[in-house]
Formats: sequence, C-alpha cells, structure tokens
Amino acid sequence: MRKTTLFTVVAATLIVTGFGLWAASPAKTPVSPSIGQGIEPHQLMVNAKGLSRAEFVDYTFVFH
Repeated sequence: MRKTTLFTVVAATLIVTGFGLWAASPAKTPVSPSIGQGIEPHQLMVNAKGLSRAEFVDYTFVFH
C-alpha cells in the first residue's frame, strides 16, 4: 500500500508542477506584419499575366 501512496504523491506533484509552469509561462502571440508588408494573395491573383494554362482531357465517357 505504501508504494501506491508514494507513487500517487509523486505523480500528483509532477502534474501540479507541470501545470504551474505551463500557466506561468508567457503567452506567445503570433507577430503579424504591419500594413504594407508581406504578400497579398488577392493582388497576386489579379496581376497574374502570361501564365501557362493546364489542359485537362476528360476520358470519362469513351466507348470503343
């Protein structure tokens, strides 16, 4: 019975310590670029010119 109690106390101590460290750690907020920096996907799509086109051939209903 003593080993079980010791195991329970050690496990509870580790869990509480881990939770306390997690709660005390500073929040890591993502840094977003300011206006005017970065890539704008909409502008990339609007200004795309001279791109090659993919051709899709559909052989779904080909009967021989």
